[in-house]
Amino acid sequence: MPSRADNSGQVRIVVIVQYARRTADGEYDAGRCREIGVITAYCKGMNRCPDWINE
Repeated sequence: MPSRADNSGQVRIVVIVQYARRTADGEYDAGRCREIGVITAYCKGMNRCPDWINE
């Protein structure tokens, strides 16, 4: 599927946030009273987000 906005000219972006002391797989631990934050985002329904998203 080519990278393009839908007919309304909009792009759907999905954002997933993890904020915890340990990662889900337990590989990393920030230590007592500290947290690790990870933010992942992607354009839904596209193979690649439009270039203007990263500008």
